[in-house]
Amino acid sequence: MPQVLGYVTSAERDTFEAYALDHGLDVTALANLLIVRELRAKRLEMLVTTVEPAPPLTVRAKIVAHTPTEATKLAFSIRASEAGMKPSRAAAILFRTELEERWLERHVLVNQIDSS
Repeated sequence: MPQVLGYVTSAERDTFEAYALDHGLDVTALANLLIVRELRAKRLEMLVTTVEPAPPLTVRAKIVAHTPTEATKLAFSIRASEAGMKPSRAAAILFRTELEERWLERHVLVNQIDSS
């Protein structure tokens, strides 16, 4: 299965996983959602100026998006190149941005029903 990798800190990886699980998703589903969103929204050029630099290699953990098709992976690679970066850096920016913006929580899950 095609993959897109993004490298973040271990703490960010844990937070991303918890955030995904809190919203009924696994890590790869959330990562794929953010990748597809970028393919449509084309925000990378703006986001790169607002996200902190990548952590040093010694403290990086990976988030893997198992993309549904090779075409999605290729489209994201092209999108990253258009923004002047490699796919792994672009993916990390998307993942790290979601931890700050909480787009999924604020816009997609607005009408979430409390099951308690």
